[in-house]
Amino acid sequence: MEELQDFYRGEKEAFGVTTGEETDFLATHDAWRGSPRIHICQERLRGIPGAIVQGVIHHEISHALHHGTREFYTFRFSRRLQEAGRSCGLDLPLLQQFVYFLSVAIKDWEVVQWLAEIGLGSSQRALVEYLISDTEEERRTWEVVWGSPALRKIALAAFLKTLLPIVAMISIGIKEAQALRNQWNEAYGWLPEREREGLFQLAQSTMDHEEKTFQERLEQAALQLITEPCL
Repeated sequence: MEELQDFYRGEKEAFGVTTGEETDFLATHDAWRGSPRIHICQERLRGIPGAIVQGVIHHEISHALHHGTREFYTFRFSRRLQEAGRSCGLDLPLLQQFVYFLSVAIKDWEVVQWLAEIGLGSSQRALVEYLISDTEEERRTWEVVWGSPALRKIALAAFLKTLLPIVAMISIGIKEAQALRNQWNEAYGWLPEREREGLFQLAQSTMDHEEKTFQERLEQAALQLITEPCL
């Protein structure tokens, strides 16, 4: 893990990447050098069940196929978005982290939906179930940030990483996807119902913009999450 973290620090410095720590994930992907890359640390996967590892591999290969250019890692910050961000305390560095978390969620939605459509939905259900099996770290984070409008928005954006793929699976009629949403509700039971329902509505609304470009979907979701009063 130390070698992977050192590698990422060097890459981020070389390319001016400003987002947070990528090595928190089971595996990672990027296209900072213009072509898709997948990074897997064997130490990070030690003790993880084989079915989950399979889901991770499928997931990252799908990212490489669909998000293999710099377009998906370079974000635009329109004047409208920056003004909306400032209204709740999101200065540019915080807004960058906020948009980054949303981009992760949107790309994961695209990845999971495609895998489900080609018959690999079961591996993604298993992966999502694993990811939501322990939300203690998120709960502790929420207890610290809920009183700060800016940090609260960033946390909610991060929580969409597992919810958006679930909503995607529900939308295409994947068996047991609704049960997975119920599991998500239980896993995030410490999050007030208003916020949980607001995130679900946001996820559904984001799905309605499937025909738009990635950058358009990302800005639309960012503006909606910033301005939605129940969130």
